[in-house]
Amino acid sequence: TKWDKIDDFLGSYGFDNLGEFLATLFHLHVRGKPDPRTPRHTAVVSAFLQGSTTTNMGHIIELIYHHPQSQPKKKHPEQRAAAFSHEKPLNEIIFARPCLSAWATRLVGNEAYFRLGKLAKKKRNDPDDRRHLRATANARNSDARVITWADTKFSIQGLADQYREEAPLIWYLTECMVARRKNGVIIVRQRRPHPVIQVGAISSFIVSRNQYAAGDLALPLGIWHFACKSHVDVKRVYSRLGSIVSDSTVRKALNSMTTSDLAELQASVREAAARGEVIWGQILDNVQEYSPVYEHGLGRENQLKVGTACTAFRYDDCKPGAWRATDHIARVIGWDRDQMTVESINTSIDWGHIENVTDLQLARVLVEFCPHLYHLSPEISTRFRTAPIAKHRLRLCRKILQGLGTNGEREVENEGMKNARGDFDSQMGIDPTKWEDMLDWIRGDGASHATLMRLKRILITEPGIYESFRNVISTPETWHTKATDLNSCAANHYGPAASKDPSSLSRSSNAANMKRPTDLKKCDFYPTSRSMTMIWEARVLDCWRLVLCINDDSDILTHFEELPECDALPTLDDLLEHASIIRERYASQTAYDQSLSEAEQPRLRCRGNTRGPECVASSTRGPKEVERWTGRQGKYTLYSPPVPWWV
Repeated sequence: TKWDKIDDFLGSYGFDNLGEFLATLFHLHVRGKPDPRTPRHTAVVSAFLQGSTTTNMGHIIELIYHHPQSQPKKKHPEQRAAAFSHEKPLNEIIFARPCLSAWATRLVGNEAYFRLGKLAKKKRNDPDDRRHLRATANARNSDARVITWADTKFSIQGLADQYREEAPLIWYLTECMVARRKNGVIIVRQRRPHPVIQVGAISSFIVSRNQYAAGDLALPLGIWHFACKSHVDVKRVYSRLGSIVSDSTVRKALNSMTTSDLAELQASVREAAARGEVIWGQILDNVQEYSPVYEHGLGRENQLKVGTACTAFRYDDCKPGAWRATDHIARVIGWDRDQMTVESINTSIDWGHIENVTDLQLARVLVEFCPHLYHLSPEISTRFRTAPIAKHRLRLCRKILQGLGTNGEREVENEGMKNARGDFDSQMGIDPTKWEDMLDWIRGDGASHATLMRLKRILITEPGIYESFRNVISTPETWHTKATDLNSCAANHYGPAASKDPSSLSRSSNAANMKRPTDLKKCDFYPTSRSMTMIWEARVLDCWRLVLCINDDSDILTHFEELPECDALPTLDDLLEHASIIRERYASQTAYDQSLSEAEQPRLRCRGNTRGPECVASSTRGPKEVERWTGRQGKYTLYSPPVPWWV
């Protein structure tokens, strides 16, 4: 047997011990010196080491490592402690298992050092490599790649894929450290997933090896801390940890990015002007920063720094010649709209389109509230984005913006607005002598718009088109228009804080435990809009409850939970048909006038149970018979109770 052969071999192989035999068997021949091995010896060892035999090195290592005699006993604590040691010499570790683990530890450590060094090394032949981004460049490193705004756009998943591909060993080791396992399978946690932590750790390792290899995460995170106005001590601590670059490097990078992007903006403006086109507009607003004095002294006092900020934005899909100043001025002089009246404006509005949009919004509220109607959400989204609901829908694309340098001018003053416009135009590379036939579209808040309109009247005697602001088109910015409309709605409909009127927003806010705006003339935009939206949706759902004739002892969710049992779920067209009833009875000007009219009040009646299947009332569109969605074939006409008009 093979065991007898082993015994015969060990008794006659002529070596003092097995270790001497193995050392002779795996003799490491030095190239250039005589080889004492026979051809048979060389061939047998080569076949084993190259995996040509049935039993390869993987089987042998497993057998040696897991052999019970390879593990030191408790009476050899120093040998047990030598396992995975990176310092103790291997010849002093006499047991096989700790010796193998210590050897593997050093091998993996050296390989990890080498792979991380390759990650930190600059790839001179890769033009797309953004790891070695520089904040600035000088004569010594003129070939260095200076950071731009495009380089700040990255994804953690992209960095994770890059690290996994370039350094799989580093990725595996960090994954073993941070990832949880269950039955040997790695678990990705929903909160604080381990790939994100690995990317942050590896980025810090790279910065530690090479301070110039900070383009992956350290430099973008440093810019993010600058944008968030993190405390200087916070930035110093994270820079010390290798997570971000220093604050001075961030400031230099921002200056470099601004300079390069402004140069691209100016080149774009000049090229468009040479073609006789305008492809950039401006959005400006006032900015303030209060600077208190922390260390008092003579001549030091708290200051409110004011100025004007501006952002240049690129137009999308404009026809050539759309921004010609001469054509615009000719149209203004022509008085094509001198016959415009309130009635003509009202006639020009596509009221049918507004009604269709309102019906779709009313249906959307119900669909998003009822889980059994979720399947209609994609269809609603599609209708919002396609004709006839969508009119001249803008092309989906990335908007190109460029921030301009802030100045210290007061844009609400005539001289300040004039100087601010000249400063921003010079930053954009606009030449006034070549801008006579170009239109400037400047958007801002109400005060900026009023100042621009006032300047156009004051400078009307100036001979030049540019100097007289005749080529300036001013409109209020969209966000400011929304905020003004929100303040108007709040002032008109909130009412007193302790109002008992059920139609007031204050009473609804109190019922929903939501904060009422302190100053109704200047509300916080997002909290107020969220609260008003929630109140509106609650009113809409209550109207749906009335239209569907849902009993008081039930609710909308229960109503729609029963419909799938009899295969009676409504389609979107069914919802829109009933949404039109809600619009005409509860969300139209006619319904509002009817609810306030004393002559109409006697007609608002209901026979029998107003929540039952037989409800009768007058309507702005007349009674209408509809089939109920419960699967029963009963007919009914809907009831219009007096509810607030503004839902």
